[in-house]
Amino acid sequence: MTLTAAGGASVVYAAGGPGEKLSPLSGAEQAIALQQVGESIHWASLAGNVTTTLTLTWPTGDGTHELGGALVLERPAASVSGQIDVGEMPMSVEFELGS
Repeated sequence: MTLTAAGGASVVYAAGGPGEKLSPLSGAEQAIALQQVGESIHWASLAGNVTTTLTLTWPTGDGTHELGGALVLERPAASVSGQIDVGEMPMSVEFELGS
């Protein structure tokens, strides 16, 4: 868990490689319960309100050109649980916790 300047916290789940499931980093599982079903991510906060989710996808390429991955920033409608669908298995998801 990483403390932020605003007094909240940031927790991260990350995959070891493309197509792999997300794993908690630095105790993230103590703040966010996460279940990954295929490309869908279902999460529930165990430590307060989630103000923002930041999802990164893996870079892609066509053999000639390397393309960066997508960056999806969302403010969840419900601050205690939600679902993330970006159309592929992500590289990482960061949850910002706050009031």
